[in-house]
Amino acid sequence: MRVVDAFELDAIKTKRVVEVLKALGLESASVLVVLAEPNAAVERSARNLPRVSVIRAEGLNVHDVLRHSHLLFTRAALGRVQERLSGAIAEGGKS
Repeated sequence: MRVVDAFELDAIKTKRVVEVLKALGLESASVLVVLAEPNAAVERSARNLPRVSVIRAEGLNVHDVLRHSHLLFTRAALGRVQERLSGAIAEGGKS
């Protein structure tokens, strides 16, 4: 699992996603990129990469996590997942 401050692209460029993953040492891995907000440039740039999936934090699920060998979260997305899990744990403890 890796956490980056942000994952932003100026334009829809698959090559740019490959460069970012290579810089992170993830170029040959299956990667699930988790974003906090919709980002059409990242989502569309990554869709041609067979081992890369992009999902928003609210859609994160066990199936997608287990299908990928690496998770790449933006800091904001990780915060949202932590909030959601904290809420679920608190709800579970109210029995």
